[in-house]
Amino acid sequence: MDIRPIRADEVPVLIDDLWLPFADEMRGIDERDSLAEEVDVRTEAIDYRRAQLDDEDVQTFVAVEDGVLAGYTTVTYSEGPSVFARGPRAKIKDLYVAPENRGAGFGTELLERAHEWGRERDCESAALTVHARNETARQCYEAMDYETRYVKMDRPL
Repeated sequence: MDIRPIRADEVPVLIDDLWLPFADEMRGIDERDSLAEEVDVRTEAIDYRRAQLDDEDVQTFVAVEDGVLAGYTTVTYSEGPSVFARGPRAKIKDLYVAPENRGAGFGTELLERAHEWGRERDCESAALTVHARNETARQCYEAMDYETRYVKMDRPL
């Protein structure tokens, strides 16, 4: 397994083989996570990911096994508001491992690399959001010493 930053030529593969299946799994957990039907989601996702390649405060890492993208995570640098006594955070935006690679440590290795990236930028903590019904992901994060500090609530209007 190799964990490394994504290359520009891999962005379409990331979208097709990992991000779209991830989005489909999230829709299965909560219909409110369904992708829009009125836009070309694939093209917009590729454009969005390519734009991130030039942003030094965003990094997408991929797990590669036998030349194939097996999983990915995206991490961003986030300054703490000046009114709080806390430093910058590494925010984990996505983490996904293809089903056939789960249980082999890919998710853990991707998160560890994201943590390392944050430490390199003097972040004092890592933060992420996970769906309340995503028990598998929650167990993974808790095993890596993430703790619930806030509960996000919403409702339809």
